[in-house]
This record gives sequence, structure tokens and C-alpha cells, in this order.
Amino acid sequence: MRRFRRRTVLAAGTVLLVAAGTVGCAGSPSSSSEVAGTARAGGTSPAQAGSTATLGAGGVDFSRDQEANYAASQLGQALLGRLPRFSGYAGLQIVSYGIEVDTVGSPDPQLRAVATSTAQRYRYQGGEIEIRYRLVRYSERDLKAVSDRLSADAKELAAQGIELSSWGIDLTTNKVEIGLAHYTDGYRDTLLARYGDRVTVTPHDVVMQGA
Repeated sequence: MRRFRRRTVLAAGTVLLVAAGTVGCAGSPSSSSEVAGTARAGGTSPAQAGSTATLGAGGVDFSRDQEANYAASQLGQALLGRLPRFSGYAGLQIVSYGIEVDTVGSPDPQLRAVATSTAQRYRYQGGEIEIRYRLVRYSERDLKAVSDRLSADAKELAAQGIELSSWGIDLTTNKVEIGLAHYTDGYRDTLLARYGDRVTVTPHDVVMQGA
């Protein structure tokens, strides 16, 4: 069975999306805290377009420059090993200026201190890689609980005709993204009613409905 993992960054033009949440695939739900798998290539993410118009020190674009991107990915890996223990942590990604860390509400002072001390050990061209914070609604723990519930419910949903093709935390939307093998508006509405606004449902194979 093919397993889905979160996206990583080790090449130019890619974006680091790291989350320790569950990412499943139909017939073989799985969880992974690895920062590995398929890279997002070519351009910036929607989050970057909206919140990261500035570049790093010296005009460096950490999301596109290969060497800078690699340096930021090393910092991202280190942060991933330290930040998820904080209750308000919601994920992190490489953006144009450096690293964006998502938190629920203002960053915990201890989380900020850990991030700052970690950044001092992972530098690029002699300077620190900048870390900024984005405030979001749901923590990684909140969303992982929903993702885990989807894993447990997959067979029951399939019996109702709702075949999940993938599900996992999406950092850009701060929700659990669900892909359906056979999408209908009715299936989408059922999932939204069951799991609430912590999920978003996207079509994988759209089924045309008759009039």
C-alpha cells in the first residue's frame, strides 16, 4: 500500500510543511511523525503568498534558494524535535524570510525561548534564520485528534459509500484536509456535520450528480 507522508524541503523551490499529525490513505491508515516524503515543487504555498512578502536578511529567499532552503530545513527538523510538546504549537514551515511557526494565541514564552535558542545553533551565512509566528485557531494536538478519529472511522464511512482517499493536517488552512475517492456534495456535508469546522473536504474523483 502507498503511504502518504507530510512534505519536506531539501531542494530549491520547495516548501517545508512539517507536522507530526496523522496522514492516512484508503485501506491503510497510518501515522507518521517523520519529516519526509514528497516535496512540494515550484513556487510558494498559498500561506507564503498571503503572509510572507518579505525576504530574509540580504534578500535571501529561503523557500527558493537551494542552499538557504537546506539550512532552513535543518533548523526546521531541530524545531520539530522541540516544539510539539507545547500545547499551543500548531506546525511550522519554511517561507521566504525563514521559518514560520503556527501557534494558538500568542506564542508561549517558553516555546519562543526554545525556538530562539535553537535558531542560534542553526545559522545561514553567519546570521540567524528568522522565525516569526502566525496565530491560528487549532493546535496540532486538536487536529491530530480529528485525523486519528478519521482513521478509526474509515471503514464505517466506507460502508456508507464515503471512501476516504487521504486525510491529514494541512498547515496552510489549519485544518484536517480530507480527500474523497468519489466526491459528492452530500458526502462532504455528512463529513462536515460529523467532524465540524476542523476539516475541509476536497474532491479527488468528482462524481457528477444528475438533475
